[in-house]
Amino acid sequence: MKMEHGGDMAGASQRSGIPEERLLDFSVNVTPLGIPETIRKAMEDSLDRAGMYPDLSKKRLREAIGKKHHIPASWVCCGNGASDLIFRLVFALKPEKALLLAPTFVEYASALRCVSCRIDHYRLSHEDFDVREDILEKITRSTDLVILCNPNNPTGRLIPKNLMEAVGKRCADVGAKLLVDECFLEFTKEPERVSMEDRLERYPGMVLLKSFTKMFGIAGLRLGYMLCSDERLCQAADRFGCDWNVNCVAEAAGLAALKADDHVREVVACVAREREYLMNALGALGIQTVRGKANYLLFRIPGEDRLYEKLLEKGIMIRTCDNYEGLGKDYYRIGVRTHEENVRLVACLGGLIKTQEKMNDPAKAGKKEDDR
Repeated sequence: MKMEHGGDMAGASQRSGIPEERLLDFSVNVTPLGIPETIRKAMEDSLDRAGMYPDLSKKRLREAIGKKHHIPASWVCCGNGASDLIFRLVFALKPEKALLLAPTFVEYASALRCVSCRIDHYRLSHEDFDVREDILEKITRSTDLVILCNPNNPTGRLIPKNLMEAVGKRCADVGAKLLVDECFLEFTKEPERVSMEDRLERYPGMVLLKSFTKMFGIAGLRLGYMLCSDERLCQAADRFGCDWNVNCVAEAAGLAALKADDHVREVVACVAREREYLMNALGALGIQTVRGKANYLLFRIPGEDRLYEKLLEKGIMIRTCDNYEGLGKDYYRIGVRTHEENVRLVACLGGLIKTQEKMNDPAKAGKKEDDR
């Protein structure tokens, strides 16, 4: 099963015959705690404005984001989710050559192909999936754009701040733009120690990508933003796409989310606790799991290329990873969910592994034949 993205509840329901409301979705990497009530209330109240066009300038939202990050509103560009902003930025820059990690989020390559950009890859070692200093050798004067996801998707591995600094400096030296996707950074411990926010002014050619979707569970609303100290680049990215790309409900949700610090702390604590549980539980089953730092985990079961279908029969969706550059059909990603849901997933995985072991064990197979 090859997937472009997780979260295809309708497709999974059609394939399995299980109603959407009975499916347990581990294929997406959003908060396990759902939408906070303050945001729900703001969304409901905003419906009174649904008969009017949304604010074309997104002034209120940009000012609130700027205040949150202690930067001018002119350094903020809002969009219809982070993916919208990736495409807008690529269309504005029209790079001829770009450098991506392999594996990493597939949407970067999708956007780059739209402008016929040549893609170079920094291939991560499958031993730990870490980015190392030799990435600097891949950034040359022919490189127009470097895209780094931190923590990386689907591995969850963090790029240290000192290495990010070195990449920023290298890009500035050779005249390359740098896009740093920090959409999952807020799920990690002490994200401010890793974020490049405090380097925005130093590197005008650097763009940071952020999202409301994952932390606040509003994937259906589509709301993200980018930060860049080059105001002309922000304005250019905003122009490359349709107008009114942030609707009134999404704007209201974003304004409320910027005040929801307590919710963020609760989610981070839950994810840290449950991520550790999943790491230990998967390890006990003998599953090779990458020790990620975000709200999702990448794992491999060598030779097992039908795990998605097997779990879907039990009402559980996971993310297949064979459309990630450099990953095979036996790699999978799961989001970190509530403890009860995580226990259910582990139990199903354990049952499948035991069944497979019995099928592969000639002695047990023979015993079963004798019993008949």
